[in-house]
Amino acid sequence: MNIKLVELLALFVILVSCGAIYLVAGPAALAAVTGVGSALFATWRGTRPDRKKR
Repeated sequence: MNIKLVELLALFVILVSCGAIYLVAGPAALAAVTGVGSALFATWRGTRPDRKKR
């Protein structure tokens, strides 16, 4: 599978998960939900040692 497609799919899953949590928790949790979602994606993308080889 193409790495760009996997990254796009991962980002989409994180966004949908954050959206669902936001709908349940309400607007008061917007900053927390956005921060955690961004951190998860950045951590997932940043921990790929073979990324520089491509």
